[in-house]
Amino acid sequence: MEHAIKTVILVVGAMVSYFLGGWSILLTTLLILNIFDYLTGIAANWGNLSSKRGLKGIIKKCVMWVWIVVANLLYRILAQQGFDLSQIIPDGVVILFIINEITSLGENSIKLGINVPEPIKKALEIMKGDKK
Repeated sequence: MEHAIKTVILVVGAMVSYFLGGWSILLTTLLILNIFDYLTGIAANWGNLSSKRGLKGIIKKCVMWVWIVVANLLYRILAQQGFDLSQIIPDGVVILFIINEITSLGENSIKLGINVPEPIKKALEIMKGDKK
């Protein structure tokens, strides 16, 4: 039984590594920000929690990771065709999602009443498209 469990963990780990293009500090950062954003989102909306909204948040996080897999597969296809872009596509997608998570974390912090520095507030307004 122990051997079967280790084998399953090995196979799942190999598949995740293949589809994500290996593990990097960018993916670690995104994973941590996903967790922080989800937890601060729960805290910021404490009085209005619903399992439907929570599930939607989890699905959105999963779809982020699907896009990272798609970007990595696109990179692999282009590399196989002779266009070696050196992980630019997958890393760029991850960086955009990191920026998105930081934005959401900032918005949740403001909802929680945390005193966010003015330059960060202005950056959040710009990212949201508010004109102030």
